[in-house]
Amino acid sequence: MSVTIEDLELRQAEIAGELARLDAEYAGQVMPEEARGQWNDLGQEHEANKAKLEEMRARADFLRSIADDPARQERGADFHTRSPRVGSDAIWDLVAVRNASRSQDDEARMLRENARRAIDGANFAHPHADQARAKERIEGLLERFSEESDGSGTTENTWLARRILQTGSPTYRRAFSKKVAGRPLSPEEERALSLTAASGGYAVPYVLDPTLIPTSNSSVNPYRAISRVETITTNEWRGVSSGAITVAYAAEGTEASDNTPTLAQPTCIPERCQAFIPFSMEVGGDWGRLQTEMAMLIQEGKDDTEASKFTTGAGHGSTEPEGLLVGATGTVAAGTAAFAIAHLYALQNALPARFQPRAQFVGHRATYNLVKQFDTSGGGMFWGDLRNGFAHQVPTPGSLASTLNGYPTNECSAYAAVLTAGSKILTLGDFRYFLIVDRLGMDIEIIPHLFGASGRPTGQRGMYAIWRNSSDVLSAAAFKTLQTT
Repeated sequence: MSVTIEDLELRQAEIAGELARLDAEYAGQVMPEEARGQWNDLGQEHEANKAKLEEMRARADFLRSIADDPARQERGADFHTRSPRVGSDAIWDLVAVRNASRSQDDEARMLRENARRAIDGANFAHPHADQARAKERIEGLLERFSEESDGSGTTENTWLARRILQTGSPTYRRAFSKKVAGRPLSPEEERALSLTAASGGYAVPYVLDPTLIPTSNSSVNPYRAISRVETITTNEWRGVSSGAITVAYAAEGTEASDNTPTLAQPTCIPERCQAFIPFSMEVGGDWGRLQTEMAMLIQEGKDDTEASKFTTGAGHGSTEPEGLLVGATGTVAAGTAAFAIAHLYALQNALPARFQPRAQFVGHRATYNLVKQFDTSGGGMFWGDLRNGFAHQVPTPGSLASTLNGYPTNECSAYAAVLTAGSKILTLGDFRYFLIVDRLGMDIEIIPHLFGASGRPTGQRGMYAIWRNSSDVLSAAAFKTLQTT
């Protein structure tokens, strides 16, 4: 994995903080052998990193001097293309971008270019993060938002580019790690954090932000892999939908019939989701370890909660997403004691023909295990590729790598696992009509001290994380659910 100048600078700050902690802990004493070994190891690493930084900065300065040569700067009537280059601290400097630009469009272009350069050298802490996929995802969002306005005269991708540059800078990452550890900040670091302060919290560095980086394994929550997923930087998603139009043949020279569809404008408002992570002050001093743990804990909790709420959430009025089983109310009855293969054929037949070609099943693994026992001989090929499907790599996380009566199967832990009266056990539908909306950006507030039941400190701090998303059924007719009676 490549290491950038920013990574080394952040590590140097962490080493300095750890050395200061050791010095304070053993002030006026001879260090024990274990602490002395740690001190020496940290000192050696600091010197090695210092040598690397000197060489990398020298190379970066040389490249910048070439890039800043006036003979190489392309100028037009209203703007020039000069912008901070890779390896320079100026890549993160929003004021320098503003000063170098000649128009609002030029500033937006330069911000996007710098954000892309930042992404090229980024390393994502989550152990399950696919580095190439994460970079591709963020670059795609930058491109997608390039012409969309947030209503304030600033393009949405300018907001995203600014957030990347603000929260990805060495100063911000250093300040964030020191804030977590409870160490004092320099005036420059205080200013960097203040740029993203929101209701007392701070924007999480973008390399840790699960609203930006795809790290879910979809093991209990298949919805993101099969549904329509929209990403916004505003407070509301607005779309356009219509019913099927009427198509008709006509004689030559006759007036066309009125086939105008009925248009609707569905909206989806992201709901606030939150997580709280307590951690010891000792762990807080090791930011490298803590950020990996934090990314994993938030993503796992996010997956579990979304699996539940995207299935049974009560909807916007309840400050929850609208779950699939709440928004799509069409059901087909199945007996608990006599659950049989006929119920599955009835479920398929109940789904309107226009939704069948792209339909998929979602249900609990326990239900699929019961279904597998229906066709023991394989004569009906109910599990059409069962014999071959499990022998290959699962093509999509959360998929069971097989089809049920010709339709892909997906596992969701939020569905009923036991057949009791009234249980909704299996859904067949076209998941293009199930919408998930993510609002970009996670904010975190640091709680400096946690207290026990008696009101005394526990030696712990806390992270309170907030982000927003929601889900919505765009067409209830696109889904049918098997419900026991």
